[in-house]
Amino acid sequence: MTRIGMIGTGAIARVHLDGWRSLPVEIVGHYDIDRDAARRASDAYGGAVYDDLDALLADVDLVDICTPTAAHKECVLAAAAAGTPMICEKPLARHLDDAQAMVAACEEARVPLYVAHVVRFFPEYARAKAAIDDGEIGRPAMIRTVRAGSFPGAGREFNSAFYADFEKSGGVILDVGIHDIDYARWCCGEVERVFARGLSFADIPERDHALISLRFTDGGIGHIDCSWANPPGLWRTRLEIAGDRGLIEWDGADPAPVTVFLRDEDDPTYHEERYSPLATEDNPYRAELAHFLHCLETGATPRVTPHDALMAVKVSLAAMESVRTGQPIEIATFQEASA
Repeated sequence: MTRIGMIGTGAIARVHLDGWRSLPVEIVGHYDIDRDAARRASDAYGGAVYDDLDALLADVDLVDICTPTAAHKECVLAAAAAGTPMICEKPLARHLDDAQAMVAACEEARVPLYVAHVVRFFPEYARAKAAIDDGEIGRPAMIRTVRAGSFPGAGREFNSAFYADFEKSGGVILDVGIHDIDYARWCCGEVERVFARGLSFADIPERDHALISLRFTDGGIGHIDCSWANPPGLWRTRLEIAGDRGLIEWDGADPAPVTVFLRDEDDPTYHEERYSPLATEDNPYRAELAHFLHCLETGATPRVTPHDALMAVKVSLAAMESVRTGQPIEIATFQEASA
């Protein structure tokens, strides 16, 4: 049975722990700079409280890093040095240099690094990606997404001070928009250029909002709408992908399943197909952890590679730079101004 250690015991850690306890693993222990938080996690999910990170790393087969973003680097480097495989919550890092150093350290140590870009595991999004891979809509030419909610500080489960501090959180682009940046890149390939408008530098974090345009290397385009400006409790997601043979769409406000509109070569009209992949066991966080566990046990290539996580950070930071400068940013030559 795989022995799991938790680093960080906040809101996302509890989501992970709910997933872990439905899988054939042993939760060995919890490490947090807030010992009381680690004790609460221990009481709720089992496992010991660790006061020393190295001791936890020595006792487990896989460590799950759920700290705030700024602490990811320290934890990843420690796990790499200890030879302990790890899952790290997204975003991989707040700054590009840190993300590059983390990936390099894990590659040099030959230690698996799995990054939790969970949208790839939501069944609706996974089904849409499968439709692309199967050629159902032909070559994808456009992807449009919406991911909009309220400022995380509106809920008791979140540390509003962290999210309000742009230097720590990266605002809505790095916290929310990165989900769809990663997904769009998964579906449509490498991003060549990004142009964005938003409120990242307006010093009003509770209303942070961004519109991001992507240009992919094959000529396709992407549109991402991400927001913290919705009223509390109003969460909205939407997905639309158009190809030269059809269209995929899904709206989180509508309980209808994923819909694919297809055009036959000999028929100019479209026919509609609907897919309902949802099932109780399809919880995306559980699916994500189960997938990483399978990769650890078999050596399979993970759905999210370290390079994927690194590029998600790079494109997100480039979008933030575009907001700051008002100019499009070329991804190949982008370097973060300061860290």
